[in-house]
Amino acid sequence: MVVDRNTKTYFAKVLMTAIGLLVVSQVAAFAQVSDVPDMPHPRVGMCSARIENTIYFIGGAQDLRGRNIENLTGTSTVQAFDFETNTWETNIAPLETPRVFACAVALDDSIYVMGGVDSLGNVLNSVEVYSPSSNTWHYTASMKFARKGAAATAYDGHILVFGGGDSENVLHKEVEEYNPENSAWRILPEPTLFGRAFHHVAKVGNSVYIFGGVGATIGPIGIIERYVPLVGVVSVGLTWRNTRAFFGYVVEEDSVFVISGYGATNNGSGYFQDVEMFNFQNPDSVVEKPTTAFIDSPRRGFVAALGKDGAIYLFGGVSPNYKNGQVAVASVYQVPQFVTAVVNNESPSVPAGFSLDQNYPNPFNPTTTIHFDVPSPGSKVSLDVYNMLGQKVKNLVDGFMHAGSYSTVFNGANLPSGAYIYRLETEKGSLYRKMVLIK
Repeated sequence: MVVDRNTKTYFAKVLMTAIGLLVVSQVAAFAQVSDVPDMPHPRVGMCSARIENTIYFIGGAQDLRGRNIENLTGTSTVQAFDFETNTWETNIAPLETPRVFACAVALDDSIYVMGGVDSLGNVLNSVEVYSPSSNTWHYTASMKFARKGAAATAYDGHILVFGGGDSENVLHKEVEEYNPENSAWRILPEPTLFGRAFHHVAKVGNSVYIFGGVGATIGPIGIIERYVPLVGVVSVGLTWRNTRAFFGYVVEEDSVFVISGYGATNNGSGYFQDVEMFNFQNPDSVVEKPTTAFIDSPRRGFVAALGKDGAIYLFGGVSPNYKNGQVAVASVYQVPQFVTAVVNNESPSVPAGFSLDQNYPNPFNPTTTIHFDVPSPGSKVSLDVYNMLGQKVKNLVDGFMHAGSYSTVFNGANLPSGAYIYRLETEKGSLYRKMVLIK
C-alpha cells in the first residue's frame, strides 16, 4: 500500500494528539537490519557447529525425491555463514564420507562430526574432525555404536553423544563419551531412561537436558531428562504441550527456545509453527513459558541459530509439501520477535483489563522492557513502535494472546536517538506511551 506524505503527516498528528505530544519536524531515517542471505544450496537434515561468529552447516540431503525424511541419504557438502560479515563461505573442504542426520560439536577450535547415514543408506559410527585453520578433514576413533539422529554436546573438554538409532532402528539409551586427549570413546555406566532419535540436547550449568525426538514405540517423546555425567539421570522434567521431533533450538544462558518441527499437531498437519521456551534456572524444575511467536512457514530437519543481533534464524529444512516435487528450503528465515508470559507465583490472578505499562528503563540505550496485560478470555493484540513522523519502525507483537501479563524487550540499536511511541492495539481500543532512546 502506498501512503502519500499528507496521509502520513495526518496520522502522525493523530497519534501524537492522543497522548498530548507535538509532532517534531525532522528525524533521521530508520535503518533496517540486513537480512541473512539464503543458503547457497538447499538442504535438510544437516548438522551444524559454531566457532565464535561462524556457523558451519555439514552434510545433509539436497535431493529428496519423494522419500520420507527419515530415509534420506547424505551429501558431503560443507558451507559456513559468518554472522560478523553476513556472508557465506562455500570454499570449504567436503566431508570424507557423505552424511545426513549426523551430529556435530565444536571443541578446541575443531569440529567433530559423528554418525549419520551415508549415500548408500548405511548407518555410521565413524567420526570425522575438521580443522578450520587448514581446511581439512580427518578421521578419528569411531563410536562404539552406529547412530543416526543422535545429539551431542561438549562437556568438560569431552564430547557426549546421546540417543540415535542403528540400521535396525534400535534406539540407544547408552551414552558415549569421547576424550580428545587419547582419541578414545567409552560408554558411560549410566544410560538415559529413553532411547530417542531426532532430538536435541542442551548443556546448561553442570547438567545436560535431553528433550524431544521420537521413541521406539511411543512416538514423539515429551519428557525432558536431566543428565549429569557419572551420576546419570537425576530428574525428569515436565511433559511438553507440543511433543515434537526434527525441530530447531537455540540456547541462550539458562533458557532453551524450541522452534517448529514435526509431531502430533491439533490441526493434523504434523507441523508446528510455534516457539516454546524452557527455563532451566532451577536445575530440578523445568519451567515452560509460552511465547507469542509463530513462524510463517513450518519446517523440519533445519538448523536454528542465534544471530549476532540476538535474533533467531532458521536455515534450510523442508516444508509440509516437500513431497510434491519440492526440494529442501534454501531460504533463511528470521523468527519474529516475541514475548513471554510473566510468571507471578504470588499473584496469579487474571488481569481485569488491558493495560500498557511505562517501559523500563526510560530513557534507555539500546534496550528497554515493555509490560502489558490481556484480560480474559484473551484477545488479538498488536504492539508496535512508531517514530515521531508516525512511521512504524518495529512490530513487537501481532496475534492472539491468552489472558495474562506479558513482557517483551525492545532493541533500538539500529535506530537514531529520539522520542518514540509504542502502541498496544486491542479489540477494545488502543493504548499509547512515549519512550526516549538516548545514545
